[in-house]
Amino acid sequence: MKRQRKDYRLDPSPIPLAGEPTSLVVNFLDPNGRLEKSFDFSIYGMTPRVAAEIALAFRNHHAGHSPATREGAFHALRRWFVFLGEQNPAITSMRDVDTTTLRAFIAWLDTKPWTKSSRHGTWSVLKQMVRWLKRNRPELVATDLEIPFNAFPRKNAETRPREALSRSEMEAILSAARKDIEAIWSTFQAGKTLLSQVDREAIARERDLSRLDLDDLGVMLAVIVEHYGGLVPPQNVTLERGAGRWRLHFASLKHGGNQKLASYLHTLPETLIPYMIAIGAQSYANPEALRELRRDCMSDHLLLDGREVMTWSKGRSNRVQRRSFLRDKSLSVPHLIDQVVEMTALLMPHVPAHDRERLFLVASINGTRAIKLIPDYLMSKHVRLFAQRHGLVDEKGAPLALTLAALRTTGLTLAHETLGHDILKTQILANHATPDTTQRYIDRPIVRKAQERIIGDLQLRFVEAIRSPHDEADDERDADVATVQAEYATAAGFICKDPLAGVGEGQKTGRLCTAWLGCFTCPNAVIPLDPGVLIRLLSTRDALVAARQALAPDRWRLLYAPKLEILEHDILPRFSPELHLAASMEAAPALPVIE
Repeated sequence: MKRQRKDYRLDPSPIPLAGEPTSLVVNFLDPNGRLEKSFDFSIYGMTPRVAAEIALAFRNHHAGHSPATREGAFHALRRWFVFLGEQNPAITSMRDVDTTTLRAFIAWLDTKPWTKSSRHGTWSVLKQMVRWLKRNRPELVATDLEIPFNAFPRKNAETRPREALSRSEMEAILSAARKDIEAIWSTFQAGKTLLSQVDREAIARERDLSRLDLDDLGVMLAVIVEHYGGLVPPQNVTLERGAGRWRLHFASLKHGGNQKLASYLHTLPETLIPYMIAIGAQSYANPEALRELRRDCMSDHLLLDGREVMTWSKGRSNRVQRRSFLRDKSLSVPHLIDQVVEMTALLMPHVPAHDRERLFLVASINGTRAIKLIPDYLMSKHVRLFAQRHGLVDEKGAPLALTLAALRTTGLTLAHETLGHDILKTQILANHATPDTTQRYIDRPIVRKAQERIIGDLQLRFVEAIRSPHDEADDERDADVATVQAEYATAAGFICKDPLAGVGEGQKTGRLCTAWLGCFTCPNAVIPLDPGVLIRLLSTRDALVAARQALAPDRWRLLYAPKLEILEHDILPRFSPELHLAASMEAAPALPVIE
């Protein structure tokens, strides 16, 4: 009876594992199970079936991506639905979308006054959704659907070079940041000193604030910390009718206003910006990644003492970004981050849970008391005010258009120059996946001229090497150089009479001898009778004995047994007992493993 083969095939699941395209709302949760972001595709109500199928792909494809990537993809998909409403209103599901429709969408994008890179970005987002459906839910797309390849070739060819600052402009920016940081930190330290000089427990117990000496700045700061959680009360609180807090209002004006009082206690948007500029200029972090730095971003280097590693996440990369720094300067990144952590500590009880792990926390003094991660618009605004306050100008004398994005480009350009215009080293420094991305950062006229000069020098040396005749004078020059560098021909302690004589086995006259351990049987070998040479010879003997246990017997007998025999029976007995005693009292050097 013929034995039947077992069927290991599985029945197709009646329920697709990726779910059904029914919901138009996509929710993403944080690691703690709380709602992180919600995307509502119901705004594309004209094509609800298409919106539900795209929402299904969006939910699954972007499940592991950063919030910034999801946000950008969602807004890019809006253009796809605008195209369907204008050009193909009859399409009711993704099965109606064929290759011709996709090509029409590409042509529609080409009619828009956007850069090629922007058009490619929009197309790329839709292509990811269609590709996910075709791979995971093929029943939802047309059976003969083909996704166009390379719809926007050389998308970066028309991209303008990224804005970068000159070295002198960068030095002026860092000088201004240093001046601000010293003043900000000095004010904060003064606030700590003033708080330490008053009886904070007594002030906390006092209910009638009119009995306190609010003209004393330390008392005023203690009242803010103990009675208002460290946040300067707004005017509608201090001047509330019948509350009896009007003295707080006038005391605040006497001490310079709410802004000045707050600077003694915690960070403000304008006091954070100099720190962000100094950290961004040294870490080369992207603006959004810099803004979202964590409070625990610094850690000790595992291998190098005295160095600390800064780690952060970049929105468009799944790789953790790292740079190491020394604590040898007051403006070093570890020092700056420690100061920001200390100045934002008072804000931690007031910060929403989703921002408590962030570093750059601010409290708004004007209007409502919003305590949170510094918003990007506020960051951009105060960077411009920073440049205006210090009167920063470019090389032409015009007001400097400073942005945090320019710090990364400038830092990489200057680092590329320091690294000898080696793009691979700069790529590693920038944490880029390919040198092409790095090239777009450092593509500057001054960099191109330096690269052309280096390439020209290499080409000139190559041409000279080809055209120059090889004569005996070259050999003599090589021999002279070799003689200077070849006093010791082996690691065993021998001195050679003439390392270029070529008397060793397999050696040529005029060339440096390369026969390691061949000096045992070479007539040119000279063995000085001193403890240092004896120590190396004893180490060589021990290494040869150890190799006997590790190597194949035939290999050891052929290559090393004759050397060991000469060493033990002919060379070592020539040294006196006094030299052996002196050698035994000193540490033997480590020799390479014999293979």
